[in-house]
Amino acid sequence: MPNEIDERISVVEYDPRWRSWYTSDAEELSRALGPRLPEVQHFGGTSVPEIAVKPIIDILVAPVEWPLAATDRHTLDQLGYEYLGEANVAGREYFRRRGPHDTNLALVQWGSALWCDNLLLRDFLRAHREEANEYARAKMEAWQSGAQTLLAYSAGKAGVPRI
Repeated sequence: MPNEIDERISVVEYDPRWRSWYTSDAEELSRALGPRLPEVQHFGGTSVPEIAVKPIIDILVAPVEWPLAATDRHTLDQLGYEYLGEANVAGREYFRRRGPHDTNLALVQWGSALWCDNLLLRDFLRAHREEANEYARAKMEAWQSGAQTLLAYSAGKAGVPRI
């Protein structure tokens, strides 16, 4: 599976379109999954205003049924999301869609440690500008040092909190 998730990445300055792209993707997910999708959250670097990160919209998704039901996986496939299993994170089902803007979905059990930890880190960085800037600097340095594929980048920023 690791070779399937590896891809070229970039780190770019903040783009104000990220918020509207998240909103559009979240609405599409809500329409497609309806009551089977009680909560979605924008997380990851693009959810923190004014910092440089990978330009990929990360969406944290809590499906009603855990583990994910086959019907929900099929719905996501119909929306163009590629299923990549846990992708090296136990307790997560990972999907990605590449297109006019790139989106990753992390489906996890609502209220689990993965759910809470991702949102706590996002909220911390949103509330603490200096730490958010340091977070962005470390990610940019990892990328500029030559870590320009997802797996190399992930290894290169190992000391940076995961968001």
